Amino acid sequence: MTEPELPLVELARIGPYFALQDGSADAGFEPVGALIADTQEAAARLGGRIDDVSARLGTAQRWIGASILFQGWAARLTSVYAGSAVLAGVVPDLSAARLRYRAPPSGPVDLVAAPLVVTDLDSGWRLLLGEHLDPLIRAIRRQVRVGQHLLRGNLASALAGSLMVLSRQGHGPLDELTGLAWAQPAELRRYGTWRATPDGLRYARTTCCGFMQLEGGRRCGDCALSWRRALAPDQAESGSKPASCSSAAS
Repeated sequence: MTEPELPLVELARIGPYFALQDGSADAGFEPVGALIADTQEAAARLGGRIDDVSARLGTAQRWIGASILFQGWAARLTSVYAGSAVLAGVVPDLSAARLRYRAPPSGPVDLVAAPLVVTDLDSGWRLLLGEHLDPLIRAIRRQVRVGQHLLRGNLASALAGSLMVLSRQGHGPLDELTGLAWAQPAELRRYGTWRATPDGLRYARTTCCGFMQLEGGRRCGDCALSWRRALAPDQAESGSKPASCSSAAS
């Protein structure tokens, strides 16, 4: 039986957040595990990344830098996951142990799978969350006082953004994409909801990332502050509630 393949070229054409390289292009890349492990060396690497993002944002509030760093990282991974699910019906193993990264001066991080392993949607999500993003959340929180609910909300927002890009790029109506079981995982349901508006489906999150606290910052489209009155009371009060949220990512 032929192993399923991922359309890496087609994924990259959707946009840079959807790109994934295979293990043959790993020159200059570092293992993701070396960034999120519970060691002093990994902590120093991650702390440097948080400081770099904070400096680019022009803020001394490291929790905002950490929040935006995680949002961008989650956007990369959820884009690869969602794009692969839509284009191929299978996804890569995106656990930290399988990936290497390279941080360019600007824009999303480059990711290479070493090696590239393909799996089904459910297994892929469990690996992505349990073996990569949740450990990254724990690593960030060892350094910065930032809520787990806030970071999980960033993840939910990132997945929603990936679905919107796929729809805009002609890979299916948004209402059909959001109706797929994998597109609304149980672990993220408390952090936001899709709502019908005169302009079509919009995502409304229940947590905020802090972007609006930056000089020149603004509310993003799914900002909890904009949507709070439209959310049910139990949704509006769940999670942490800093001043703002943003879909900005780098």
